[in-house]
Amino acid sequence: MIRLADKFDLDIIDSLSENAIDAMRTASIKQWDFSYPRKPHFFKDVEENRLYVNERDGRIVGVMALLESEAHYDSINWSRPSGLVIHRMITDPKVQNQGVASELVMYAIQVAKSKNMKAIHVDTHPGNPNMRALLKKHQFKYRGYIESIHRNAYERIVESGFIKKVAIFGSSGTGKTTLARTLGEKLNLDVLHLDTVYWRKNWTTLPKPEFTRKIRHYMQTHERFVMDGNYTNSKTLKDRLEVCDTLILLRFDTKKALKGIVEREAQYKHRFRSDMATGCYEDIDQEFLQYVAFFNNKKHKIEGFLNRLENKKHVLIFDDRTALHYWLNSL
Repeated sequence: MIRLADKFDLDIIDSLSENAIDAMRTASIKQWDFSYPRKPHFFKDVEENRLYVNERDGRIVGVMALLESEAHYDSINWSRPSGLVIHRMITDPKVQNQGVASELVMYAIQVAKSKNMKAIHVDTHPGNPNMRALLKKHQFKYRGYIESIHRNAYERIVESGFIKKVAIFGSSGTGKTTLARTLGEKLNLDVLHLDTVYWRKNWTTLPKPEFTRKIRHYMQTHERFVMDGNYTNSKTLKDRLEVCDTLILLRFDTKKALKGIVEREAQYKHRFRSDMATGCYEDIDQEFLQYVAFFNNKKHKIEGFLNRLENKKHVLIFDDRTALHYWLNSL
């Protein structure tokens, strides 16, 4: 349970902070010393009704302050100036890697939305790998360095109204089709699986010029859509990257992709999927497995394109399904 903290929590919160600072110092993370953040800082947060605690089984295991502004952030060129600020996020070292911090982030996203803020802003010490990993998992983007406090600034966009045209990339077996359908339902987007255009009955293919023409026509005649598929050698790749406002890469490792393929094959064996043409029955052969096993080259190519567009587009890269589910649940 996450709730507002009160003055009766202060001693416990201060002890939690001391333990966390001690664990940081042991790990050579120099973000805080034993003078900050401590009871006087938390007392002010409680007075301002901005301190939240995460309780499990009646025990406080996490804490964070949520502010509506931060003077040190004025030097950063945020993509969304209106942002809720996370400060003093602490988790009990005894429950690390148990989702406590992620629960706090998800709660902060809901608070930001309730206040009609479009983003969350946060900073962390450049030498804090745990916090950087948490921010990466929740799709925070690096926005700059704050020299005055020696911190890196990050931003997480929480609004979704601007998401109107989405392209999804990733290896077979990562769940591109399922993600496209989910986004279609959540955001009221038309769904197009590129495979349904390229593949014809009994695994014959549409001529490439015709495929290009159809995809371009689709994008010209649809104001809202999500499409999944790579087709990195198609002329439509450039078109998709230019037209779409949101670009998603499911950057799962090969083992996870192969696992997904085996599970999908067991579900659809000797039947055709709705995202494929009639007569294209689901089956696994050696050629297909090799394509997946050596997909990394294509994945690196796509990632390169997306990295170059990060300041122009809404780019989301997921390394596992847990991170993807967190993002979907925040929409």
